[in-house]
Amino acid sequence: MAPAVALALPLAACSSTPPPAAATKTAYTADDVKGAYFKAKDLGPEVEEYWYDKDFHSHNNFVPETAIETCPLVNRSNAPGDVTNVIEPLAAEPVQRFVVAPVSDSDFMAPTILQGALRFGSDTIADKAMGEVMAALAKCPAQYEVPGGPPPILGTYRMSSRPLELPGWKGFIQQLGHTDPGRQDTVYYEDFANVVLHRANLIVYVQVTQRKVIGDPSEAVNQVRKVAEIVTTRLG
Repeated sequence: MAPAVALALPLAACSSTPPPAAATKTAYTADDVKGAYFKAKDLGPEVEEYWYDKDFHSHNNFVPETAIETCPLVNRSNAPGDVTNVIEPLAAEPVQRFVVAPVSDSDFMAPTILQGALRFGSDTIADKAMGEVMAALAKCPAQYEVPGGPPPILGTYRMSSRPLELPGWKGFIQQLGHTDPGRQDTVYYEDFANVVLHRANLIVYVQVTQRKVIGDPSEAVNQVRKVAEIVTTRLG
């Protein structure tokens, strides 16, 4: 997750991409995924795009390139049981991650959009991998605390998720709110949403992070769904 004004209206009206249509492809290549990624031009001049540096390891929230995030930062939390923050499926071939983010470093409230995918040698292997992801998701607690670590990640996390189906694609949409009362920030909360979808030999994911004033409604869930609809429609 990354720090994330509300670009919800441009997102709602972004691009001339048609409504989601039934998927038809039986397999996907890395080039298919890269061509389908949501781009800066889909939003406007406030944002830029870049390929995520696979050699960059965040000290706040490291997610391996071969992994799917299920319970963000739960590995640093006080949550009991065998809950994991990521699943690393066997035989996964990662597609390089792509980011759409604010042009200005001082634009702390603009959303950041992270996209990525894992390819597999067959539909069967991908099906099994998605099953592992869903099983891990089911164990995520509804609320947990991160009591130690770098200051930006401290605080309370509240999470919810539900199944999501887009034409030809199945998976889940997840919402997470992060507040840190009494420590770092009593004005803003981190509004995070994650979509993970599976079809054929591919698992694709989209994450939107936005910084919001405490008391204002979340927008990340609506935004991430719109981006996922665009990406899956382009994938075909």
